[in-house]
Amino acid sequence: MVAIRTISITASMPPLIANLEMPEFTLFHAIQCGLFFGIGFLASTWLNLSGGQKSDEDIPETTLADEPSKTSEQDADLAEMLHSVVENVQSLADGMRTDVHKHSQSVERINNDLSEISGVEGVARVIAHLIEANRHLDTRLNVAENRLLEQSHQLRSHRVEARTDALTGLPNRRVFDEGLQRLFDNRQRLQEPGSLIMIDIDHFKEFNDRYGHPVGDACLQAVGEVIRQTVQPLGGIAVRYGGEEFAVLFPQTEIFDAKVAAQRINYKIEKLQVKLEQTKLAVTVSLGVAELFRDDTPKDWLGRADRALYDAKRRGRNRACWHDCHGCHEIPKGADPAWEAEEAGASSPRQEFLRDVDRRLAMFQRKQQPLGMFVVNIDPIDQRVAITQGDFKQIESGVHLAIKGLLRDMDHVCKLSKMQFGALLPGTDGTAAALVAERARKTIGQLQFETPNGVVQVTVTCGVTEAREGDNSKGLVSRAELCVKQGTEQGGNVIVRSQDKCDQATAEQESTTPVIAS
Repeated sequence: MVAIRTISITASMPPLIANLEMPEFTLFHAIQCGLFFGIGFLASTWLNLSGGQKSDEDIPETTLADEPSKTSEQDADLAEMLHSVVENVQSLADGMRTDVHKHSQSVERINNDLSEISGVEGVARVIAHLIEANRHLDTRLNVAENRLLEQSHQLRSHRVEARTDALTGLPNRRVFDEGLQRLFDNRQRLQEPGSLIMIDIDHFKEFNDRYGHPVGDACLQAVGEVIRQTVQPLGGIAVRYGGEEFAVLFPQTEIFDAKVAAQRINYKIEKLQVKLEQTKLAVTVSLGVAELFRDDTPKDWLGRADRALYDAKRRGRNRACWHDCHGCHEIPKGADPAWEAEEAGASSPRQEFLRDVDRRLAMFQRKQQPLGMFVVNIDPIDQRVAITQGDFKQIESGVHLAIKGLLRDMDHVCKLSKMQFGALLPGTDGTAAALVAERARKTIGQLQFETPNGVVQVTVTCGVTEAREGDNSKGLVSRAELCVKQGTEQGGNVIVRSQDKCDQATAEQESTTPVIAS
């Protein structure tokens, strides 16, 4: 780091000079410069590490054999992008080092000039030069900060692309391999259950050959979206495994709940119709379900799910089978009539959310696994900018995406009512949920929404709570909404966490009117 020489101006100087405002190159600037150099070095090290290939020992054997060939192309593109970012950050650090050196030389010249000049005008001229040098460096620091932010956004965008299937928008095989290993590790370390569903579209090759690739792509997109919508409220992570095959990972889920999920997927896809001009084409799938056992390896677990899948095909397709330690068993259709009745009534997102809360509460009561929740309420928007109905939808969509971007795949976020969202965090206690809610509040506060009448920024109020003995879904959500109401009464833009057990009786009375910003 270059040493920075400072200039001292005594109190005996004329008032004109003493009253001049001079932004000095302070310790803060020096630390900021050092931070830029450190970021360059750390980014280079981290990117080189993250861009490396995993060894064969890090990946289950079955995944190595089946990995799509396009993965190597994605890895090559990602490596090229990472190399470009490293070069940009290193260039930025070198540029800042040069700027600081030039600034140090300017300060040194100005310091020398002070010993040779006399009179108020000469000193004022030197001070003006110092102010200009500081302003120039400050500008360069701001430019460097903006460039680092751009590189950060680029990295985040490419990371999402590298983990997302381009056709369906679902997480890709890379995410599946990582998730499979993570669930296995959690089973070994924390004794947490896990389940897996493998899904294959029946006769897809014939379907694709007969109707063409565009219709085949539409079929894959429709099936992927049905699977995602069905398993997300149950805590499942839907993945495009490859070709016409999908998979669902269920953290903290035993075979009973996984079998229920398979029934629902089978039921909904059986009713799915893919549009082709004036006709509608029927689609069915076969499913294989397996729970992770204590002595399983990831290869064993995946193999049992595959055997169940092919047993479902052998039995006539359009059905689900599950595999235990001894063999495959068919899962009866229509074993969830209550859910089918709810589907016929087209339940709302809030009702879906409450059903997921009830399911997670049952696991909390049975295994004492923590369950955190927070409700996000958009505060009243500045009335100086006229907001249309379309602007409200844009704001709601932006807030929803911001919350979702901070959550894990296993978490569940949905719109509860106008300008209000709920987030359910399985395996997370109230303290951790409050930290996530605070990150959401800060992230949303930085968003800017462009409207025809100007730029709008919003703030949110969050109510945080966690599951307690005797809770039901309505009570848990209402307790979080009560916290939101308290935060709104305090002026909004705050996090309020429910901690005192004495508030449970009041909060468990279901709100007749949701707490919303109007």
